[in-house]
Amino acid sequence: MIREISVFLPAYNDGKTIGKLVLDAIAVLDPLGLDYEVIIIDDCSRDETGAIAQKLAEDHKRVKWVRHMENRDYGGVLKSGFAHATKKWVFYTDGDGQYDIREMTRLLPYAEEYDLVNGAILKREDVFYRVIVSKMYQSFLNVLFGKTLSYVNCDFRLVRKEAVDRIKIRSDSGFAPAEMVLRLVKSGIKFKEVLVSHFPRRYGRSQFLNLKKMFHLLRDMAAFLVQR
Repeated sequence: MIREISVFLPAYNDGKTIGKLVLDAIAVLDPLGLDYEVIIIDDCSRDETGAIAQKLAEDHKRVKWVRHMENRDYGGVLKSGFAHATKKWVFYTDGDGQYDIREMTRLLPYAEEYDLVNGAILKREDVFYRVIVSKMYQSFLNVLFGKTLSYVNCDFRLVRKEAVDRIKIRSDSGFAPAEMVLRLVKSGIKFKEVLVSHFPRRYGRSQFLNLKKMFHLLRDMAAFLVQR
């Protein structure tokens, strides 16, 4: 079992869900006796996310609030999360509540043997067009780069921080998780997938299908093709 862990939560207008996620993380980690921290990466939210994050950080010594003064998109949040993480292992999942953060305990037992332990889902609980786009994106990645994880965009992952520190994530868009995984695999790390649950989004809406963000994703993917 690992001894220390940084948990960070990307959050953008996730005021309805971020509080429960943080408290669930504390409830899971406290009994394990780990040296841990929970970091909320608030990507310039316009709702109550910031106020809730600030209060959580004031009430819990192991909770930190990182506030971006401008929106940095998913890649910027990912890089910020790893930059602020201080422990040897890092776990992150999205602040929208579509994954049960308590299921991180399914990943922890494999940390001794693997550098990356990634969640995998049997069924994505989203509206049909979101499911279709996600499957197309995964298939596109498989064709371009070869199959690595069964579902690269399952942002429920535990990774050895020194492994991430050895690579450079260049993308600022939603391509960043795929880039990170591809670079990690290319670096020779050992990885494993573990089944986790996925739930319908109850609040807010996904930023993945935003046309501007999709353009940035395709731009970063093209850049990665050239760089690699």
